Amino acid sequence: MDWLLTNARIPDQPEPVDIAIADGRIAQIAPALSLSADKQWELAGRVVLPGLVEPHVHLDKTYLNSSGDFPNRSGTLLEAIDVWLAVKKQRSTSEVKSAVRRALRAAIAHGVTAMRSHVDTEEASDLETLAAILEVREEFRHAIALQIVALAFAGTSPIIDRTMADALAMGADLVGGAPALVPDPAASLHAVFALAERTGKPIDLHIDETENPASQTLLTLAEMTIAAGMQRQVTAGHCCSLAFMDEANAGRVIERVAAAGISIVTLPSCNLVLMGRGMRPAPRGVTRVKELLAAGVNVCAGSDNVQDPFNPFGSYDPLQSAQLAAHTAHMTGADELAACREMVTGRAAAALGLKSYGLRVGAPADLVVLDALDPQEAVTASPPRLATFKNGRLIVRIQTEQLWN
Repeated sequence: MDWLLTNARIPDQPEPVDIAIADGRIAQIAPALSLSADKQWELAGRVVLPGLVEPHVHLDKTYLNSSGDFPNRSGTLLEAIDVWLAVKKQRSTSEVKSAVRRALRAAIAHGVTAMRSHVDTEEASDLETLAAILEVREEFRHAIALQIVALAFAGTSPIIDRTMADALAMGADLVGGAPALVPDPAASLHAVFALAERTGKPIDLHIDETENPASQTLLTLAEMTIAAGMQRQVTAGHCCSLAFMDEANAGRVIERVAAAGISIVTLPSCNLVLMGRGMRPAPRGVTRVKELLAAGVNVCAGSDNVQDPFNPFGSYDPLQSAQLAAHTAHMTGADELAACREMVTGRAAAALGLKSYGLRVGAPADLVVLDALDPQEAVTASPPRLATFKNGRLIVRIQTEQLWN
């Protein structure tokens, strides 16, 4: 055995267990294993979770606010887009790589072993940024699995369509977009599905990031997903308009989303920042998490933008996203808190298509050790991380010390 983690607390197990790791995979999980290993760690009842999964970020934009030069004064989505378009070409390749390395290190230190990032792919200069991010992805391949979404307004110009196709050929993994922000959302969706069919890539879209209850892009997406036979190959982020619809209309949309097998990513930090500016009383602006879960929809939670014109907050900590999701969705019961934890573990892994994921024998040993004694604290306390393992390899171990006088 390569590693033996003893006296670990894991979800759904009343008593501590030992976790044996060999050849990059979980070899055994049971109480008091009588095994020898090259390395052993007595955890004294601390919590071990499967590696955290970050389903929605924007690495090309991250840490743009570090210098304080690019504020979004109104705090709105539209101004954030304008600021970003005005400044993104000022970022050098070396600056992009530095920011992405910083982001990945922060995520890995928080226990993230898989991530999906949207990257702008609208024009030739965006491909230079994509190439830089792909290069950094290779540097960190041993520590984190990084998926890339080609983000642009498909179907709105030949240049954009060509750039998206080039991005997918370069190594982007999914077809992205934000169809609700263009004049003809349905036409853009048709272009997205056509590109997905040509390339064999799945789809991950920004959908209905608006307070407008009449926005029907999510419903159209569900119908197109069913028609294309792409159930469980489509992800939709934000879906804020659901929160502003009446119960009947929201229920109709949710029913079709469930039938389409679409994964929904709630992004509470960014939506709390951007949605409902000027509305009174100020709405939370996040999607209907509880209703989606009740309908059997796969719901996960992500960080979205981190310290950029869209959102000045964030730290690439999925447990913070899980806690915010619990706050905003009023999910405070034990089962609800466990569901929020699953939004950044098993549910997020399903959205990313990670087939062999979890705390089970035979799965890759992607693990995070928490400085907590109860799995519920993963959401209620966002506890410090003590270590992250990827494929059985200890990537980072964090040691802290408290000195009391």
